[in-house]
Amino acid sequence: MLQLNCRAPFRGIFARPAIRRYHFQKPLSEPRTRFTGKTIVVTGANSGLGFEAAAKFTALDASRVILAVRDIAKGQQAKTAIEERTGIRNVLEVWPLDMESYSSIWQFAHRCTEDLRRLDVAVLNAGVFNVGYATSPQGWENTIQVNVLSTALLAQYLLPKMKDTGQQSGTGEPPVLTFVSSRRHEKVVFHEDELDTQTILQSLNDPERYNSSRQYQISKLLVMCVMQKLAAIVGSGSSNHEPDVVINAVCPGFCRSNLSRGHQGLIADTIRLILNTLVLRTAEEGARSLVSAAALGVQSHGRFWYDDELYDSSHPLLSKDDKNTFVENVWERIQSVLAQEDPNFRKVTSLL
Repeated sequence: MLQLNCRAPFRGIFARPAIRRYHFQKPLSEPRTRFTGKTIVVTGANSGLGFEAAAKFTALDASRVILAVRDIAKGQQAKTAIEERTGIRNVLEVWPLDMESYSSIWQFAHRCTEDLRRLDVAVLNAGVFNVGYATSPQGWENTIQVNVLSTALLAQYLLPKMKDTGQQSGTGEPPVLTFVSSRRHEKVVFHEDELDTQTILQSLNDPERYNSSRQYQISKLLVMCVMQKLAAIVGSGSSNHEPDVVINAVCPGFCRSNLSRGHQGLIADTIRLILNTLVLRTAEEGARSLVSAAALGVQSHGRFWYDDELYDSSHPLLSKDDKNTFVENVWERIQSVLAQEDPNFRKVTSLL
């Protein structure tokens, strides 16, 4: 079983085998595909990977880039910074999105449906990696709330608009929905009692068992389940056996970002300095993979993009077996929670 000590920040990354694995990460190619005429949504876009991805989409000729942010003031600062960097005006917009609030997610998605003529790309980048146990307004541990439940909800709310875009565009290029995941999901080993998928979310909600690194890894495994299931749903509903929306996941690698901002103190700061110097990609380098994932075609549908290559996840619970009970059961549990907690849920999911 996976043993990580939440009292030692970054221990999982800083262990000797991990240093060997991630030191001198492969340089990522700079994306060259143009996004001319396309409308793009990037969540968590005021800093880090999301900010850098939005800047690249803008520079690559997107016609409209929505910065989906929790803090509007920080979003406006990001917008100004990107405009100054690229010299491009009248492309970026700042829209509020609080991933801890179902009503905020609904309002954001409804605005996309009503105010956007098209939605070609959505990069679901917003996520958390908390050092300590904290709960959302809905009572879920915050990592599970933001990285899994809210991300699954937003994806389903955006899909009808994206499907309409794909069906009406006539370009033969389906829209792309990209989940930002992590290779760390492949290392998750469950405790025996956690494999009951009917109670998996509840077991992850237990403060006595909370471990920040492991919780983050599991959240990325669960969002891979969401990605695979949505890819299967969208693919099965297409009349020409090609999806109306390409759905994939991407790992940007270990990057310098604000994701670990909750880890504080002399030891954490020292480790962060060493990692930043020797191991981690810059946010700009990592964002290259987010943008290149959004430019992939149908060959990436239901698959995982990292280090400029496409893979199927190596985690045994994410096999491509059509009768994969783990993926199916996790999906059903997530759907059940969302149906109980979000009054708007049934309005949109019936359209998938």
